[in-house]
Amino acid sequence: MNPEPVQEKSTARARKLPATGGTFVTWRGRRIPMVRERNGVWRIRSRSKEFPVDAGLGTSDLAGARAKARDLLDRGEGQDIARGTLAAAVAAYLSMPKKCNDDTAESNVSRLRSVVRVAFGAELDEVKVQRLPDLWHTYVARRQGRTAADYSSRARINISINSAMKQAAAIFRRKLAPHYRKAGIVLPADAASVEYLPAVTLPRPAADDAAMVTAWRTLRETDPDTWLVVGLARFAGLRLGEILACRGKWIERRAAGAVVTLMDREEDGHRTKTGRQYSALILDPELADYLLALDPDRLVIQRPCAATWAARSPQDWLRPFTGTAPKPLHRLRGLYADHLAKLTADAVAARLAGVRAAQDALGHTTDAATLGHYLTPAE
Repeated sequence: MNPEPVQEKSTARARKLPATGGTFVTWRGRRIPMVRERNGVWRIRSRSKEFPVDAGLGTSDLAGARAKARDLLDRGEGQDIARGTLAAAVAAYLSMPKKCNDDTAESNVSRLRSVVRVAFGAELDEVKVQRLPDLWHTYVARRQGRTAADYSSRARINISINSAMKQAAAIFRRKLAPHYRKAGIVLPADAASVEYLPAVTLPRPAADDAAMVTAWRTLRETDPDTWLVVGLARFAGLRLGEILACRGKWIERRAAGAVVTLMDREEDGHRTKTGRQYSALILDPELADYLLALDPDRLVIQRPCAATWAARSPQDWLRPFTGTAPKPLHRLRGLYADHLAKLTADAVAARLAGVRAAQDALGHTTDAATLGHYLTPAE
């Protein structure tokens, strides 16, 4: 019996790794993941901030792919092996101090990858950053099924096209340019200059808010985690990532009521999506009292695999109440905004009615004297 080749032993060892279940190439003591593309061709891809790698290997033969991977890594020292390409820009983006959380950053990269595949039929390591200005026009044309993009006609598909371009272009915002230059990557001045398409105005999916709130109140005893997730989305307007990261110390009592204070919290490993700090008023008193009683460092949602569960179970519970909304939990942010707007409108109307009553009681012909000398300005 012929002895097993050394390369095949390496392959066997890679396939037996129970921790990740993936295939690797070993290079200078590092194990770098290998993934197979849809066409069967291997590539090396590591999203590690310390050692980012993303390169196609041009072969479906595993032994040959490993040999080419080692050669690429030897020549490029493992860092920015595709310097000047979108892959290098992505690696720099993921490693920079950015004004969004890691999940959002990964989602932006994934969207850029899909936009490049649709526009150029290529991977990130095959496209130079100098082609960015052409990327958006080409993507629009391909999505529209045209040879040239049509920027004059309104269509339902334009909503999806605009959303994809906006997310992908977020990687190349102008204020990130200094970080790219520090990484040795010079972006075109108009890298993120996207011309958006005119989109039709679609009504928001119908939602039976009253029935949902009634059913939601019964969840506190039967399914407290779903009660919390749905409640924080509906009555505080929180995104799913914010709900999962929320701790007791995020909840504060203010004069107007309990609020969730949202800001970058490095100690909790959380960054807000926009980088802004703001406070979200909790509109349900029962939910507010429960959250205010939590220990400061206690996560609001405490369960194994919370992210996977929250992305499915609460969404399924909400679907009977949110109509055709593709993301039922996100639809609750719109209901929260409507609720806040109504409260504001009611407060303004009550204020105006009070001023008019005081004006009539005091016998003033206009409200100027009433407001200027007798009533305390509204805060």
